[in-house]
Amino acid sequence: MPLPKPKGKEKQDEWIERCMGNGQMKKDFPDNKQRLGVCFSIWRKEKEKKETDMKIEERKAIVVHHTPISDKAWDGPGNEARLKNDEKADYYKKAFAWQDPDADKETKSAYKFIHHEVSGDGKIEAANIRGCQTGIAVLNGARGGAKIPSGDRKGVWNHLAAHIKDADLEPAELKSLFDGEIERRAFPFSEVRIEERKNKTPKIIGHAAVFNVFSEELFGGVREKIEPGAFKKTIQEADIRALWNHDANYVLGRNKSGTLNLKEDDVGLKIDIDPPDTTWAKDLVTTIKRGDVDQMSFGFQVVQEKWDGQDTDSPIRTLLEVKLFDVSPVTYPAYPDTDVGIRSALDKIGIDFEGLSKIITRSQYGIAISDSEKKAISDIILILNDFIKPVQEDHLEKEEGYRIGILRKRLELAEKM
Repeated sequence: MPLPKPKGKEKQDEWIERCMGNGQMKKDFPDNKQRLGVCFSIWRKEKEKKETDMKIEERKAIVVHHTPISDKAWDGPGNEARLKNDEKADYYKKAFAWQDPDADKETKSAYKFIHHEVSGDGKIEAANIRGCQTGIAVLNGARGGAKIPSGDRKGVWNHLAAHIKDADLEPAELKSLFDGEIERRAFPFSEVRIEERKNKTPKIIGHAAVFNVFSEELFGGVREKIEPGAFKKTIQEADIRALWNHDANYVLGRNKSGTLNLKEDDVGLKIDIDPPDTTWAKDLVTTIKRGDVDQMSFGFQVVQEKWDGQDTDSPIRTLLEVKLFDVSPVTYPAYPDTDVGIRSALDKIGIDFEGLSKIITRSQYGIAISDSEKKAISDIILILNDFIKPVQEDHLEKEEGYRIGILRKRLELAEKM
């Protein structure tokens, strides 16, 4: 059994009392003095970890503070207009959650995410809960999204969420950078087997995902792994299909009808598919038996994630919780196909894929890009605009047009950073 840990709002004396009375602690540390020392040690380590995490996450976000709170109607522009002009930075930091380090810190235009009420004479007052909720909604894409470096989103969320929690309310979760996009990942079949059945199409059994295994490099050098528990909630709640090559016209099974069973085990996401008694399904089973198809893919959206190494050439993304849409045996795996598809389209118009992906990745994580790189982005956007229009008119090239369209959106975001 794991040792207990301090809770979010728990005070030191409350923690010590709970820790000393914990059954596992009593079992592992029967001596009262030893157990007390361990409890204090856990408290110190957790406090240090939180302080370190806060420093890493906040970057240009304004440090979390606790103030009186209000649930009055919210008027962000009105409150910002009542702020005094040309004040010291400490004054503005009381009203906002983010500061632009490159702007004049003694002007209110250097700050974003106002969430405090401001009186008629410019006095900064209580944190407005609706203002904090509005700010989190903007972080999650409302009103055109947050025009701040991606690496600062977590720190801003921490600041706004702290006020909401002070009101004994639960803040909305911070959504993924990739939220709204259905992503696809693929893994080799793990212990895949075909279970023969009399007078029925054989079952397909294996794993659609594997825990704690790094993916191949994704767009811009990102590597990814999946945490155990990432699928636990979605396989209980979602309506999930098993498809062939992610094609909705070829349904192999469905969890709601009992023809697709999903569960997490020590390896990853285990699947048990009961295919229909059709010619195409039997043909698929034959290709799997022959080894012609040996990859399983899944389509998902991120609910919770963690990033490490944002300032390196190989940032790591850990999927903590996902919303699952489908699992699918595939002819071509999604990881290589993602890069190959975009690379192929860019090669046609003479754009360096590797250099471009690194620029986008740095901008996504809030790492500064040079003026020459920004100029290159502007030039490439113009080229892509010319490329997309004829592609959209050619039905044979729709997939490339879609990929280039996503790339253009990412470039436009990078250009604004």
